[in-house]
Amino acid sequence: MEPVKLAFVGCGGIAGAHVRALEELWENDVKVFEVVAACDVVEENAEKLAEGVEAFQGNKPAVYTDLEKMLNKAEVEAVDICTLHSEHHTVAVPCLEAGVDVLIEKPLGITMRAGKIIMDAAVQAKRVLAVAENYRRSPQERAKNWAIRQGRIGKPRTFYWQDVGEGLGKWGWRNFKLDAGAGWVLDGGVHFADLFRYHLGTQAQQVFAVTRQYEPYRYDEPEKREGAWRVDVEDAALALVNFDDEVVVQWTWQGSAPGAKFNQRALYGSEGCIDWQQGLCLRDGTIIDNDTLIEDFMGSLAEKEKEKLFPGGVTNAIAVELKDFADAVRLGTVPEVDGMEGYKALAICLALFESAWFNSPVSLGEIERCEVEGYQEEINRVLGI
Repeated sequence: MEPVKLAFVGCGGIAGAHVRALEELWENDVKVFEVVAACDVVEENAEKLAEGVEAFQGNKPAVYTDLEKMLNKAEVEAVDICTLHSEHHTVAVPCLEAGVDVLIEKPLGITMRAGKIIMDAAVQAKRVLAVAENYRRSPQERAKNWAIRQGRIGKPRTFYWQDVGEGLGKWGWRNFKLDAGAGWVLDGGVHFADLFRYHLGTQAQQVFAVTRQYEPYRYDEPEKREGAWRVDVEDAALALVNFDDEVVVQWTWQGSAPGAKFNQRALYGSEGCIDWQQGLCLRDGTIIDNDTLIEDFMGSLAEKEKEKLFPGGVTNAIAVELKDFADAVRLGTVPEVDGMEGYKALAICLALFESAWFNSPVSLGEIERCEVEGYQEEINRVLGI
């Protein structure tokens, strides 16, 4: 397969993880991309990324600080967008209109309207749109999904996803609503929303949630409460998410809970459960630990299927998502997490904030149709969405 000529737009931390994933593909002779350009408003960031690519690719990508110039000058077939959430739509749309296929870091957009703008542009341009959603692609999540699909836990009933502790360190632009859309419930939570959909295999219908900001500051040194800046995103969320087939997800996250940490992730069915710490736990007391479950899953795969899920034997989930995107560009396959998949995961997260805003349950249909936008109104207005 001829390598796809790829450009990075946004060359910060997550782009670096993508570059390392590309390097791992190269090391395993899966050379599906040639990185031809790196673009960032901070030239130093683009230069650093380009040098990192040169170290394994052999030739250095061109460096740009202006997206329009890059699209006009570089021979780019696809872009990997790793910018602030607030810039996803402003970068993706010009790329799509220029005839370039797009992989965009999660979440798809900073609001539902932003996500819809991107999806509409992809349809209009008839280009590939994929969302960089890596969690589901790990061997651990693939194995759990395999066990669920085999019926090992019976019919899914309740899904508990609870992460409670304290983390008050600064997190850059992700601490601010107009840059990130929200705090961890959106930035990290969209991974979890995708996992809910992936493992349950059904659609979310309704959300009732409460969000809180107990801690208005983040710190350079949280233990000493030194080097503070004021933030405007949540540090706690508690939600019930109703899915089809009477499945209920209880989703709790809190980053403002000092003392004892509490973490529990488990999907219960009619015959047993998948516990993210223990593994597959059956009614009769049988426990198949996570390592054994992965081994059993890997052993069940035909070589062709194994190569598709873990190209070249690579299990780095970001590398796998990149290979999936390359196949969509070159072979015309549908990305596993396309624009619509990303849109629906985004909707679950934003439904939490809209429910909390109105102190009322909200339907996912309303969220996806952009009919409920109390929380999102400020973002849309200020960013001109």
